[in-house]
Amino acid sequence: MNPCFETATRLARAIRNGRLSSVEATKAHLDRISRVNGTLNALVLVDEAGAMKAARAADRARGQKKALGPLHGVPITIKEAFDVAGLKTTSSHPPLKDNVAAEDASLVARLRAAGAVILGKTNVPELCADFQTDSPIFGTTLNPWDESRTSGGSTGGGGVAVAARLSPLELGSDIGGSVRNPAHFNGIFSLKPTEWRVPGHGHVPDLPGATRSTRYMGTFGPLARSVDDLEVALRIIAGPDGYETEAAPVPLGPTPKLTAKGLRIAVLTSNPLVQVSAATASVVEATAKLLSKAGAKVKYAEPEEMDWQQGWDDWSDLFQYMIQSEKPLAERERHFDRLESPDPTRRSLARAARLSMAQFFAVLDRRDRIVRQCETFLDDYDAWLMPVMPDAAFVRQPQKLPLKVDGVDHPYFFAGTAYNFLGNLTGQPSIVLPCGFSKEGLPIGLQLTGKRWGEAKLLGVAKVLEKLLPPCPMPPSFAS
Repeated sequence: MNPCFETATRLARAIRNGRLSSVEATKAHLDRISRVNGTLNALVLVDEAGAMKAARAADRARGQKKALGPLHGVPITIKEAFDVAGLKTTSSHPPLKDNVAAEDASLVARLRAAGAVILGKTNVPELCADFQTDSPIFGTTLNPWDESRTSGGSTGGGGVAVAARLSPLELGSDIGGSVRNPAHFNGIFSLKPTEWRVPGHGHVPDLPGATRSTRYMGTFGPLARSVDDLEVALRIIAGPDGYETEAAPVPLGPTPKLTAKGLRIAVLTSNPLVQVSAATASVVEATAKLLSKAGAKVKYAEPEEMDWQQGWDDWSDLFQYMIQSEKPLAERERHFDRLESPDPTRRSLARAARLSMAQFFAVLDRRDRIVRQCETFLDDYDAWLMPVMPDAAFVRQPQKLPLKVDGVDHPYFFAGTAYNFLGNLTGQPSIVLPCGFSKEGLPIGLQLTGKRWGEAKLLGVAKVLEKLLPPCPMPPSFAS
């Protein structure tokens, strides 16, 4: 077996059964990184010495018949925004270019305790604030399907590492699609958990030593090449860590074994904010038909009286409140005159920059309302299938330019978050699966969304869909 082309769970099984050593698996991945990563720039920090030391320790532990964790000896990668003891954590923010982590982030420590071997850290845009990965410190990460196109972001380096078979599993973060759009753009799987299912202590932002202001909508989850891998990772990283009091001790519960027959699936082909591309709509339709043919009850539906524009505005305003909260008045005043801008993101900045507590609480009230709408809607369905992004990976471009979808211009950040914002606003979990391709041969993923705290059931539904789809695709240029 070539360890680089196996999933994390299959590698763990092979190492546990003695068919493969952790040293062999780790060395194979390091060799591939050495050969392939220079082109893609997915990993920006490679800890070869640390990884090999951990792999040798994993093999000794197995030989001594010690208890083995679910990822024992499995090499993985970590998004650069998470602290890994002894390695730099910059979040691609130049003022942090020399910042070295003194200890592991909570989730990194949990993955190590589960036996994972950390190969290194993957590239991010500055402060994880884009869906292209162009770092002012580490440079640009290229898409392995077409190097002229975005790799996604902000977990862009991680999405490419998993897709190009440099790593079977990545730890990422998501406040507006940052584990979901890289999965979509790169043809892999990802999971955005319920808000506060997984704590984020040791993730940047927030900036080291600063007041913690990122208290809403941020989530942390895995990217991988199978739903089984997503589940294994989630069960390792979920639960309170003693640092963030909002993290609730809600049990995950067992994942049900489901079949397509009788599943109730709601489908959204497009929303009124940004019309998806014809290719994306075609993949949604084909996937809905696949589920229906297998026996699922499929219905094109969305919550009654859903106000998509107000929902996006509230997500953006809440996000901007957190960003603007510690900025000086002089810096915030630059945005005050943008209330009439044609760009929804600029209007949101203008609203939030005033830091009005009355408006802030009004946003939270409206958020509560849309959470109730979506939760009530999902009382009647096992999952809600919808696009991740309006189109397949776009050619890399400056943020100031509009995003084109089938020739139609849309404001950049508005278009890039038009489908992912909802899961962050409601806090509901979402799983991305690679479901088809554009006419250019670029992968198109779709996301399944479930009820809050309902990851176990959502994983069960995702496993049903995964079995109906072809295996996780591989970028042709990196198939060997």
